[in-house]
Amino acid sequence: MTDIYATPEADLGRQAGGVRDGGNIDDAIAGNIEVGMLETMGEAWRGMKGFKLKCHIATVLWFLVYLGAAMLSIPIMLGMLALGADEISASLLSSLLQLIAVTATMPMLAGITIMAIRHSQDKSVSAGMVFRYFHRIPGVLLWYLLFSILVTIGYLLLILPGIYLSFAYMFSLPLMIEKDMGAWQALEVSRKAVTRLWFRATGFLLLVVLLIIIGTIPLGIPLIWIIPWTTLAYALIYFKLFGAEAETLAD
Repeated sequence: MTDIYATPEADLGRQAGGVRDGGNIDDAIAGNIEVGMLETMGEAWRGMKGFKLKCHIATVLWFLVYLGAAMLSIPIMLGMLALGADEISASLLSSLLQLIAVTATMPMLAGITIMAIRHSQDKSVSAGMVFRYFHRIPGVLLWYLLFSILVTIGYLLLILPGIYLSFAYMFSLPLMIEKDMGAWQALEVSRKAVTRLWFRATGFLLLVVLLIIIGTIPLGIPLIWIIPWTTLAYALIYFKLFGAEAETLAD
């Protein structure tokens, strides 16, 4: 008998067609893949040559688009006020549109991760790759909605579930973009795989945050190395766990 109260099941094993390289989703979920975080960070550091400038250009491109999206709410709110809308309604609508616009820039972040995956596998990389995935915006909006709802509910349930989900979903965005998954499927694949190495994955993310904080202190100069280094390390962990589709690595 079907349990109507059961959590919806995602087809976690679905893969895009073609030959794949790297890890395997089924093995990652089953906990059959060991990833040494510090070892991977060392590997990323040694592999940064030829990636730093492209990573920084791509990051600047994302930031400019993000900034433009974030500022979109200002003329909208002013226009609504000029048309006679009350201040609260104008503020709420402009904030909602701003959130949608900012979320729409997230495919660019996935694009940077895919750039790093390609670089790690000695494939050609260009900063313009960050613009390749805007067609996934509808899925990203759904992903962000589900992510926000689930994490918020988690924090309301004594905080710890929210902390768990915040880290467990760390690979869900690139999974959705790189493997052409649905939003729910990507969230579930990331959660189940990261759960197998939750403390190591959490330690990695906390280390990245600490490095970025430290890097901003001396005029931000160390970020020249820290941003591409941690981006490449994140991409390598993803690749070791889930692999990369043939389309991702195609020249």
